[in-house]
Formats: sequence, C-alpha cells, structure tokens
Amino acid sequence: QMRALAVTLSYMIYDGACCHLSGDARLDNALHHLISIVGLAAGLAYQRCGTELVACLLVTEISSPLLHLREMLKELGVKDTDLNLLVDILFAVTFSVARMVCGTYVTYRTVTADNPILIKTMATSLLLVSAYWFLRILRMVRHKIGKKRLASKAAGKGSM
Repeated sequence: QMRALAVTLSYMIYDGACCHLSGDARLDNALHHLISIVGLAAGLAYQRCGTELVACLLVTEISSPLLHLREMLKELGVKDTDLNLLVDILFAVTFSVARMVCGTYVTYRTVTADNPILIKTMATSLLLVSAYWFLRILRMVRHKIGKKRLASKAAGKGSM
C-alpha cells in the first residue's frame, strides 16, 4: 500500500506541475492536487491509513479514463454528437457513483476511525472538492441534454 501511495504522490506532484505549467491553474484543480498531495504525504509520513488512501485512489480515479476520453473527443473535433453525449453521460454517472456514493462512505470510514486529524481533514476536503465538481458535472449534463432536445425538436420541425 505504501508503494502505491508513493507512486501516486509522485504522479500527483507531476500532474499538478503540468497543469500549472500548461495554464490550467484553476483554483478547484489546484486545491484537488494540493489536498491529494498533502493527504498522500501524510499517509506516508504516518505510515497509516493505507487501506483508506488506496480505496480513495480507486474511488477518485475510476472516472479518469472517461474524463480523458471526453478530452480526446474534443481534440478530435467530435463535439455535439451522440458519441460525445454518451461519453459525457457515462462519465457523469461513473463520477457521481464513485465520488458521491463510494467517496462519501470512504470519507465517513476515514473520519470515524482512529486516524490523524490531518488525514481526516484531507479526506473531508477532497469530498468537498468532489461535491463542487459533481454540481458542475450535473449542470454540464443538463445543458448537453437540453441542447440535444432542442436540436431534435428543430430537426423535427424542419422536416415537416
């Protein structure tokens, strides 16, 4: 578990630096990286909470392949298509179940166990960032579905 945490900590430092250097220095993204780095470093320093932190890694990263597929589709110019909408919905469902259901459970178990206060604080903080992203994702899906419905109605009127 500690090796997995060390590798993930290294990746989070790298990813945070890449985001910052590429101009993606949004506050929510910076907080996500900072919270993850501090939480992982605390787990390594205390040599505790390995199970909770590895569970957190699984929960928080399970939606990443779909997040990256969304970005690849944008780069390939595949926007406003059924495929793009499907990937957006799959991403939203995966993120929502993983972060808001499983993540809440992992956070609860972490906070109620005999863990250092720093670990408890980082677990709660990461859940709050996830809740913020969850609300943004819900807005995005609602917007995309509404846009699709308008396009369908317009196409239906145009064929009459």
